[in-house]
Amino acid sequence: MNAYFVSSLAAVVAASAASAGFTNFTADRVITAAGNTQYSIYANFDSVGLPTGKSWVFLNAFNYNGVSGSMNARHQDAAEDADGNPSSSWNPSVNLLGSAARDNDSWVTASGLGTSAGGDVSLDPSFNNTIFDRIVGTGGGAGWFDATPGTQNLVAAGGASGFRIKLIQIVRAGDDSTNGMLDYIGSMTITYKVQDTSAPLSGSGQFSIGVPAPGAVALAGLAGLTGRRRR
Repeated sequence: MNAYFVSSLAAVVAASAASAGFTNFTADRVITAAGNTQYSIYANFDSVGLPTGKSWVFLNAFNYNGVSGSMNARHQDAAEDADGNPSSSWNPSVNLLGSAARDNDSWVTASGLGTSAGGDVSLDPSFNNTIFDRIVGTGGGAGWFDATPGTQNLVAAGGASGFRIKLIQIVRAGDDSTNGMLDYIGSMTITYKVQDTSAPLSGSGQFSIGVPAPGAVALAGLAGLTGRRRR
């Protein structure tokens, strides 16, 4: 099984408890110019329940938890500790080092496609920077929201189902398909609404990044063989 197929398999995400519009979370994987692995975690939407001429509006993400594995998130923030190590802040406004550094930094966002790290996100009081990216299962229900809601948190066109918004960027040091970092699964719930309305909608699900452990790959292959036999 080649690395590209493994990466695609790892990015397949199961959604649950979806309302009208929200379909699932997906993870896009690229290698940055600096040689690190960058994952963009998107919430995807279709047009079901969306009136003509209106957009989905993202409100917030909450109840984030690590399900399995280690995130191994890399940080490239402006703030450093006494030893010169970058802080592990997930607030994009902390990174003031320019676009190249942001491409190799891990952060959460709540604005449009989230293709750049702007200071438009606020972290809930329950958001613990260290726990969020290092300890699975103790995310504490972390959440974040748009600090200045308006046109910037309209969900933009894009993605297979029609619309998507980038919520998290996770960067791992080096190429995670060759350096021994295994898969990580996270879960969260989001709320959103139809533009110019007030009634909130919600959706929840999981996303996966990285290379599945050998046992998981073998099981996936076995499931595929079984499916072919049944057909």
